Amino acid sequence: MPYAKIDDSLSLYYHIKGDGLPVVFIHPFVMGHNVFKYQEALSDRYKTIFFDLAGHGRSSRGNKPVSIAGIAEDLKEMLDELGIEKVVLCGYSYGGLVAQEFALKYPERSEALILSGGFSKIDTLIPKFIIKLVMLMVKFDQVSLAAKWQAKFHKYDPKDEKEIFELACRSDSQRSYEYIKSGLHYDSSSQLHKLDMPILLVYGSLAKPMHRYRIPFQKKAPQTQVVFIKKGTHQLPTRSYQDFNAIVDTFLKPLNDNNKKEAGLG
Repeated sequence: MPYAKIDDSLSLYYHIKGDGLPVVFIHPFVMGHNVFKYQEALSDRYKTIFFDLAGHGRSSRGNKPVSIAGIAEDLKEMLDELGIEKVVLCGYSYGGLVAQEFALKYPERSEALILSGGFSKIDTLIPKFIIKLVMLMVKFDQVSLAAKWQAKFHKYDPKDEKEIFELACRSDSQRSYEYIKSGLHYDSSSQLHKLDMPILLVYGSLAKPMHRYRIPFQKKAPQTQVVFIKKGTHQLPTRSYQDFNAIVDTFLKPLNDNNKKEAGLG
Protein backbone atom coordinates (compact mmCIF):
# COMPACT_ATOMS: atom_id res chain seq x y z
CA MET A 1 0.00 0.00 0.00
CA PRO A 2 1.31 3.50 -0.82
CA TYR A 3 2.31 5.76 2.05
CA ALA A 4 3.74 9.27 2.21
CA LYS A 5 6.22 9.71 5.05
CA ILE A 6 5.51 13.05 6.74
CA ASP A 7 8.00 12.60 9.59
CA ASP A 8 9.55 9.77 11.59
CA SER A 9 6.27 9.07 13.39
CA LEU A 10 3.67 9.82 10.73
CA SER A 11 2.95 8.07 7.44
CA LEU A 12 -0.20 8.89 5.50
CA TYR A 13 -1.94 6.28 3.40
CA TYR A 14 -3.00 7.57 -0.01
CA HIS A 15 -4.72 6.29 -3.14
CA ILE A 16 -4.47 7.98 -6.55
CA LYS A 17 -6.54 7.14 -9.58
CA GLY A 18 -6.80 8.78 -13.00
CA ASP A 19 -5.08 11.62 -14.82
CA GLY A 20 -5.84 15.26 -15.44
CA LEU A 21 -6.48 18.11 -13.03
CA PRO A 22 -5.51 16.89 -9.51
CA VAL A 23 -8.39 16.82 -7.02
CA VAL A 24 -7.66 15.91 -3.40
CA PHE A 25 -10.51 14.72 -1.17
CA ILE A 26 -10.43 15.44 2.58
CA HIS A 27 -12.61 13.40 4.93
CA PRO A 28 -14.26 14.23 8.30
CA PHE A 29 -13.48 12.76 11.74
CA VAL A 30 -13.87 9.06 12.65
CA MET A 31 -13.89 8.10 8.98
CA GLY A 32 -11.42 7.26 6.25
CA HIS A 33 -10.79 8.01 2.61
CA ASN A 34 -13.46 5.53 1.50
CA VAL A 35 -16.28 7.94 2.36
CA PHE A 36 -15.34 9.21 -1.12
CA LYS A 37 -15.59 5.76 -2.74
CA TYR A 38 -18.14 7.00 -5.28
CA GLN A 39 -15.94 9.94 -6.26
CA GLU A 40 -13.47 7.49 -7.81
CA ALA A 41 -15.78 7.64 -10.84
CA LEU A 42 -14.37 11.14 -11.45
CA SER A 43 -11.00 9.56 -12.23
CA ASP A 44 -12.17 9.22 -15.84
CA ARG A 45 -11.39 12.93 -16.19
CA TYR A 46 -9.33 13.95 -13.16
CA LYS A 47 -6.39 12.79 -11.07
CA THR A 48 -8.33 11.85 -7.93
CA ILE A 49 -6.31 11.77 -4.71
CA PHE A 50 -7.69 10.14 -1.57
CA PHE A 51 -5.88 9.83 1.76
CA ASP A 52 -6.41 9.03 5.43
CA LEU A 53 -5.69 11.79 7.93
CA ALA A 54 -3.29 11.22 10.82
CA GLY A 55 -4.81 8.79 13.31
CA HIS A 56 -7.51 7.74 10.86
CA GLY A 57 -7.95 4.79 8.52
CA ARG A 58 -4.67 3.21 7.43
CA SER A 59 -2.48 6.18 8.39
CA SER A 60 -0.36 6.13 11.53
CA ARG A 61 -1.29 8.33 14.48
CA GLY A 62 1.96 10.27 14.65
CA ASN A 63 3.39 11.70 17.85
CA LYS A 64 1.96 15.22 17.51
CA PRO A 65 -1.56 16.37 18.40
CA VAL A 66 -3.89 16.77 15.42
CA SER A 67 -5.22 20.21 14.47
CA ILE A 68 -6.84 21.76 11.39
CA ALA A 69 -3.64 23.72 10.68
CA GLY A 70 -1.53 20.62 11.28
CA ILE A 71 -3.56 18.49 8.89
CA ALA A 72 -3.24 21.19 6.21
CA GLU A 73 0.51 21.09 6.71
CA ASP A 74 0.51 17.28 6.50
CA LEU A 75 -1.38 17.55 3.21
CA LYS A 76 1.20 19.98 1.86
CA GLU A 77 4.01 17.59 2.83
CA MET A 78 2.21 14.68 1.18
CA LEU A 79 1.71 16.62 -2.05
CA ASP A 80 5.38 17.63 -1.99
CA GLU A 81 6.38 13.98 -1.72
CA LEU A 82 4.03 13.07 -4.57
CA GLY A 83 5.40 15.88 -6.73
CA ILE A 84 1.99 17.52 -7.11
CA GLU A 85 2.23 21.30 -7.16
CA LYS A 86 -1.35 22.53 -7.46
CA VAL A 87 -4.65 20.87 -6.54
CA VAL A 88 -8.37 21.33 -6.32
CA LEU A 89 -9.34 20.88 -2.66
CA CYS A 90 -12.56 18.98 -2.04
CA GLY A 91 -13.42 18.88 1.64
CA TYR A 92 -16.48 17.19 3.07
CA SER A 93 -17.92 18.61 6.30
CA TYR A 94 -14.97 18.93 8.73
CA GLY A 95 -12.65 18.17 5.84
CA GLY A 96 -13.77 21.50 4.42
CA LEU A 97 -12.04 23.28 7.30
CA VAL A 98 -8.76 21.65 6.30
CA ALA A 99 -9.40 22.61 2.68
CA GLN A 100 -9.96 26.26 3.67
CA GLU A 101 -6.87 26.32 5.86
CA PHE A 102 -4.73 24.90 3.05
CA ALA A 103 -6.16 27.40 0.52
CA LEU A 104 -5.52 30.31 2.89
CA LYS A 105 -1.99 29.20 3.72
CA TYR A 106 -1.00 28.02 0.24
CA PRO A 107 -3.12 29.97 -2.27
CA GLU A 108 -0.51 29.47 -4.97
CA ARG A 109 -1.08 25.71 -4.70
CA SER A 110 -4.88 25.87 -4.60
CA GLU A 111 -6.61 25.64 -7.99
CA ALA A 112 -10.14 25.71 -6.58
CA LEU A 113 -12.11 24.98 -3.43
CA ILE A 114 -15.07 22.60 -3.20
CA LEU A 115 -16.89 22.28 0.12
CA SER A 116 -19.60 19.70 0.63
CA GLY A 117 -21.69 20.83 3.60
CA GLY A 118 -19.07 23.51 4.17
CA PHE A 119 -18.78 26.15 6.90
CA SER A 120 -16.19 28.71 8.01
CA LYS A 121 -17.09 28.11 11.66
CA ILE A 122 -19.57 25.86 13.40
CA ASP A 123 -22.05 27.83 15.49
CA THR A 124 -25.54 26.42 14.95
CA LEU A 125 -27.20 24.26 17.56
CA ILE A 126 -27.99 20.98 15.78
CA PRO A 127 -24.65 20.49 13.95
CA LYS A 128 -22.73 21.51 17.08
CA PHE A 129 -24.73 19.08 19.23
CA ILE A 130 -24.01 16.17 16.85
CA ILE A 131 -20.31 17.01 16.71
CA LYS A 132 -20.05 17.22 20.51
CA LEU A 133 -21.88 13.90 20.85
CA VAL A 134 -19.27 12.17 18.66
CA MET A 135 -16.58 14.01 20.60
CA LEU A 136 -17.88 12.47 23.83
CA MET A 137 -17.89 9.02 22.24
CA VAL A 138 -14.22 9.19 21.28
CA LYS A 139 -13.24 10.88 24.55
CA PHE A 140 -14.52 7.82 26.41
CA ASP A 141 -12.86 5.46 23.93
CA GLN A 142 -16.07 4.47 22.15
CA VAL A 143 -14.62 4.76 18.66
CA SER A 144 -16.52 1.70 17.43
CA LEU A 145 -19.81 3.32 18.47
CA ALA A 146 -18.91 6.56 16.67
CA ALA A 147 -17.80 4.55 13.63
CA LYS A 148 -21.07 2.63 13.62
CA TRP A 149 -23.00 5.87 13.73
CA GLN A 150 -20.97 7.43 10.92
CA ALA A 151 -21.31 4.33 8.76
CA LYS A 152 -25.08 4.12 9.25
CA PHE A 153 -25.64 7.75 8.29
CA HIS A 154 -23.35 7.54 5.25
CA LYS A 155 -24.47 4.30 3.68
CA TYR A 156 -25.93 4.22 0.20
CA ASP A 157 -26.27 0.44 0.40
CA PRO A 158 -25.43 -2.19 3.07
CA LYS A 159 -22.00 -2.81 1.53
CA ASP A 160 -21.11 0.85 2.08
CA GLU A 161 -22.01 0.64 5.75
CA LYS A 162 -19.71 -2.34 6.30
CA GLU A 163 -16.78 -0.80 4.39
CA ILE A 164 -17.07 2.63 5.99
CA PHE A 165 -17.45 1.10 9.46
CA GLU A 166 -14.39 -1.12 9.12
CA LEU A 167 -12.09 1.77 8.15
CA ALA A 168 -13.65 4.22 10.60
CA CYS A 169 -13.05 1.72 13.43
CA ARG A 170 -9.32 2.17 12.88
CA SER A 171 -9.57 5.80 14.00
CA ASP A 172 -7.40 6.64 16.98
CA SER A 173 -9.55 8.00 19.82
CA GLN A 174 -7.09 10.70 20.88
CA ARG A 175 -6.42 11.96 17.35
CA SER A 176 -10.16 11.93 16.57
CA TYR A 177 -10.85 13.94 19.72
CA GLU A 178 -8.17 16.47 18.80
CA TYR A 179 -9.51 16.82 15.25
CA ILE A 180 -13.04 17.45 16.51
CA LYS A 181 -11.92 19.88 19.21
CA SER A 182 -9.74 21.86 16.80
CA GLY A 183 -12.64 22.18 14.37
CA LEU A 184 -15.00 23.46 17.05
CA HIS A 185 -12.60 26.35 17.66
CA TYR A 186 -11.77 26.99 14.02
CA ASP A 187 -13.06 30.18 12.39
CA SER A 188 -11.93 31.38 8.97
CA SER A 189 -14.78 33.90 8.57
CA SER A 190 -12.55 36.97 8.78
CA GLN A 191 -10.16 35.47 6.21
CA LEU A 192 -12.63 34.46 3.50
CA HIS A 193 -11.96 37.60 1.46
CA LYS A 194 -8.45 36.27 0.82
CA LEU A 195 -9.80 33.29 -1.11
CA ASP A 196 -9.60 34.39 -4.73
CA MET A 197 -9.81 30.96 -6.36
CA PRO A 198 -13.10 29.50 -7.70
CA ILE A 199 -15.26 28.22 -4.83
CA LEU A 200 -18.14 25.75 -4.92
CA LEU A 201 -20.42 25.08 -1.95
CA VAL A 202 -22.75 22.09 -2.18
CA TYR A 203 -25.56 21.45 0.33
CA GLY A 204 -28.38 18.96 0.59
CA SER A 205 -31.77 20.65 0.46
CA LEU A 206 -32.82 18.67 3.55
CA ALA A 207 -29.78 19.75 5.59
CA LYS A 208 -31.37 23.10 6.44
CA PRO A 209 -29.25 23.91 9.54
CA MET A 210 -26.23 24.04 7.19
CA HIS A 211 -27.67 26.41 4.59
CA ARG A 212 -26.85 29.64 6.42
CA TYR A 213 -23.15 28.80 6.30
CA ARG A 214 -23.07 29.82 2.64
CA ILE A 215 -23.69 33.49 3.49
CA PRO A 216 -20.20 34.52 4.72
CA PHE A 217 -18.65 32.97 1.60
CA GLN A 218 -21.08 34.73 -0.72
CA LYS A 219 -20.48 38.09 0.99
CA LYS A 220 -16.69 37.93 1.25
CA ALA A 221 -15.80 35.76 -1.76
CA PRO A 222 -18.36 36.78 -4.42
CA GLN A 223 -17.02 34.25 -6.93
CA THR A 224 -18.55 31.53 -4.74
CA GLN A 225 -21.06 29.26 -6.44
CA VAL A 226 -23.73 27.55 -4.32
CA VAL A 227 -25.68 24.47 -5.38
CA PHE A 228 -28.41 22.65 -3.43
CA ILE A 229 -29.04 18.98 -4.18
CA LYS A 230 -32.75 18.24 -4.12
CA LYS A 231 -33.72 15.80 -1.35
CA GLY A 232 -30.07 15.62 -0.33
CA THR A 233 -28.94 15.24 3.28
CA HIS A 234 -25.58 16.35 4.72
CA GLN A 235 -23.98 13.09 3.54
CA LEU A 236 -23.80 14.02 -0.15
CA PRO A 237 -20.61 12.21 -1.30
CA THR A 238 -22.23 8.83 -0.61
CA ARG A 239 -25.99 9.26 -0.41
CA SER A 240 -26.33 11.68 -3.35
CA TYR A 241 -23.16 10.74 -5.19
CA GLN A 242 -24.57 10.88 -8.72
CA ASP A 243 -25.80 14.45 -8.36
CA PHE A 244 -22.73 15.43 -6.36
CA ASN A 245 -20.30 14.06 -8.94
CA ALA A 246 -22.17 15.75 -11.79
CA ILE A 247 -22.05 19.11 -9.99
CA VAL A 248 -18.34 18.75 -9.25
CA ASP A 249 -17.64 17.76 -12.85
CA THR A 250 -19.56 20.74 -14.24
CA PHE A 251 -17.69 23.10 -11.90
CA LEU A 252 -14.27 21.66 -12.74
CA LYS A 253 -14.63 21.15 -16.47
CA PRO A 254 -13.44 24.66 -17.48
CA LEU A 255 -10.45 24.36 -15.14
CA ASN A 256 -9.64 20.89 -16.45
CA ASP A 257 -9.87 22.05 -20.07
CA ASN A 258 -7.55 24.96 -19.30
CA ASN A 259 -5.17 22.62 -17.51
CA LYS A 260 -5.00 20.41 -20.61
CA LYS A 261 -4.33 23.42 -22.86
CA GLU A 262 -1.48 24.58 -20.65
CA ALA A 263 -0.03 21.08 -20.76
CA GLY A 264 -0.29 21.10 -24.55
CA LEU A 265 -2.91 18.38 -24.59
CA GLY A 266 -5.88 20.45 -25.69
